[in-house]
Amino acid sequence: MDTRWAVFALVVVVTAVMIVRGIVGIQNGEFGTVGRQFGVGAIVFAFGVALVRYWDRVGR
Repeated sequence: MDTRWAVFALVVVVTAVMIVRGIVGIQNGEFGTVGRQFGVGAIVFAFGVALVRYWDRVGR
């Protein structure tokens, strides 16, 4: 597996875990946790997508 796609798979897994934690927070009524999980999850996912997209340009 190319390193680029391994990094993307890791980002997807981390984002999925954060979404699940947000859903559990909704069920428990912890809306501060929900906002934090979805916000940080979105940032991590956007960073991972950008990293994969511009993989060849990073580190030059």
